Amino acid sequence: MKKPVKLLGILLIICGLVFILKPLAEHAYNYFCQQQLRGDIEQSDAGKASGDSHDSKLPIEPPFLLQIPAISVDAVVVEGVEDDDLKKGPGWDPRGVLPGMEGNVIIAAHNNIYGSHFRDLHKLKEGDLVYISKSDQKLAYRVESLSTIHESDPTSIFDKTEERLLTLITCAPPSGSGRRVIVTARQL
Repeated sequence: MKKPVKLLGILLIICGLVFILKPLAEHAYNYFCQQQLRGDIEQSDAGKASGDSHDSKLPIEPPFLLQIPAISVDAVVVEGVEDDDLKKGPGWDPRGVLPGMEGNVIIAAHNNIYGSHFRDLHKLKEGDLVYISKSDQKLAYRVESLSTIHESDPTSIFDKTEERLLTLITCAPPSGSGRRVIVTARQL
């Protein structure tokens, strides 16, 4: 009778370790990707500074930096919002426009895994500032609204607009609720 109990104990310890180590591995992977992307941006900036490339201009293409001081976000945004993209960091949604263009820039990120860049997105307030930058280009946006919707609710964020907007999206807690936090900001 002792052998099955010992085996069960070992199995529970292994399950516990997996439960603890999985989030650590996810965050480590995201950290590694973010560091690599920052290096790529710095290398690109150095090439432009030495005259190896044409002058930078708008629109800003991914990867680019996203900074939200009110919630301590400082992350590199990648192109795409598929699961593999969001494992590396916040993702620019190609259904929107590029930063610096007329229309809606859409960026999504996880709030509880792979860097959890938008874990505090729901804490933003009207008037908070958001910055997008790359090289010597820097765009500022001011938060105008925050809402929570169900993922099946129709949303106008993908509609064409002549305004210069930024929409940030993440899942609303608890995970799996099917709800999304939507923050809308206007370019200054």
